[in-house]
Amino acid sequence: MFTAPLLETCPEESRQNQKKIHKVLVTGASGYLGRSLCGVMGENFDLVRMDISEVAGPGSFFMGSVTDREVLSDACQGVDALILAHMAPNRTEAYDWPDRCMDVNVKGLALALEAAVRHGIRRVVVVSSVAVVWGHALRKTYLSRDLSPEPTDLYGMTKVLQEEIARFYHRSHGLEVALLRPAYILREDSLIDKYGENRPAVTWQCIDPRDIGRAAGLALQIPDLQFEAFYLMAGPDAEKHVDLSASYVRLGWTPKHRFLELPIENI
Repeated sequence: MFTAPLLETCPEESRQNQKKIHKVLVTGASGYLGRSLCGVMGENFDLVRMDISEVAGPGSFFMGSVTDREVLSDACQGVDALILAHMAPNRTEAYDWPDRCMDVNVKGLALALEAAVRHGIRRVVVVSSVAVVWGHALRKTYLSRDLSPEPTDLYGMTKVLQEEIARFYHRSHGLEVALLRPAYILREDSLIDKYGENRPAVTWQCIDPRDIGRAAGLALQIPDLQFEAFYLMAGPDAEKHVDLSASYVRLGWTPKHRFLELPIENI
């Protein structure tokens, strides 16, 4: 049975092994999330942006797919940490069958973690999703950090598998892993989501991709991180629906985009 990842730490050992992180590989860097995430992280880190197509951004760019282990190995040369933000294309048909989404989301993540191990990279941030526990949310259950996984679609299932693979690499190879669990990713300034749709109203689930970038940067700097999950939501009254205490206290994260003074959708 799966169990929800909370905190697995060995602080003294982690402090001794912690090294300064300068150069960071970001997968999925050209996507809706990746572009904004890199824009924020590029202020503090030397980025290697990786994707199958290039868009403008900070740092250098490495063309390739996460499904190609040789490409991933080359991309990991000389980097200090990974931000794994890749996902199968945000078109609906990518999740009609399990082959494409499993190949990119699950196989791609496993190959990236294996490459990290082989290159001596210890710190990894995985952009997971609240979809891991979305079945609980549909019943209006408060999203605490001890909930068991309950995905409701193939996308959510790929995120559950990502987290379990990351847990395996933490336990087997000592990778230091932060799992970020955002909900509905939406830029506050445009209210246009990753599908290109304009939202007429917001909910507690909203999170600006730039605030995910800030969380990722903070996760790279936790000195005693071993394996831990963080929810990321910033819409109206988010704290009434989800336990954000670890994000606020452990990460030291405060969202800059709270979607205030906008129409609120009843859900």
